[in-house]
Amino acid sequence: SGRQAKTYSHVARGSSLAQPSRMTKAQPVYEGDSLLLTRRIRNQTFLLRPSKKLNNLIRYVVAVKSAELGVPIHAICVMSNHWHKCITDPLAHVVDFQRDCHTFIARALNAMHGEFESIWSSSPPSRVTCADPLTLLQKIAYTMANPVEAGLVRHGKSWPGVRHAWPHPPITIARPKEFFRGEADGGEWPEVATLTFTRPPGFENMSHEELAEKVAHAIKAAEENSRSKRTDKGQSFLGRKKVCEQNRHHRPSGRAKRFQLSPKIACRDAALRIERLRARK
Repeated sequence: SGRQAKTYSHVARGSSLAQPSRMTKAQPVYEGDSLLLTRRIRNQTFLLRPSKKLNNLIRYVVAVKSAELGVPIHAICVMSNHWHKCITDPLAHVVDFQRDCHTFIARALNAMHGEFESIWSSSPPSRVTCADPLTLLQKIAYTMANPVEAGLVRHGKSWPGVRHAWPHPPITIARPKEFFRGEADGGEWPEVATLTFTRPPGFENMSHEELAEKVAHAIKAAEENSRSKRTDKGQSFLGRKKVCEQNRHHRPSGRAKRFQLSPKIACRDAALRIERLRARK
């Protein structure tokens, strides 16, 4: 494709380069890519169950790291046992962004609950490149409709956890009292951080109002489709109150699907998708 990529591969601490089976396959990182990022909690437990303290913690870390690394956020949704973010990566900092968000959220969450175990699944985070603007719009809608798709709330706006997308106004968050140190205590975490949401790229011919309406319509359609599927099957929704009452160490009753395909490129244009897959290879 003529684009230059950074590549990263991560080796487990203490492992040897002579043991390739313990290495994560290197992935190209392109400046300017739009991405859907996903990571799951270990054993599918509800360690990210919504609460006011957890919501502020996640918003604070994402706000600080987004500003520090220059990673614009288009949409974010934090479910009880996984989270999604739609971003654009103008400086190819996505690896640092994911690492820092996962590290500090896990450490702060453990400090909050007096725990010491791992938070995230040992499976590598998912990073799907949205190769065209309409695919990014589709992933934003998917992210925002996730609580409805999972059968947790009937309408996405009822989700008690973190769930925002452009053109949501900026959110100012005070530094959480636990774990994070400000300058007065020898740390570098700001007293307040602002989580901003950035307009998705690729729709330059549309005004802010027109694009905002298009984003809202895509989210509404995704939610309606999820509701219709559950209605057709006679399935109900858990509800906001019961979501917040769940034990954070419990997990869904169904068995998780394992060893599924893990796509790296999403694109509505078949020719462009093939081109990007060839470049990646």
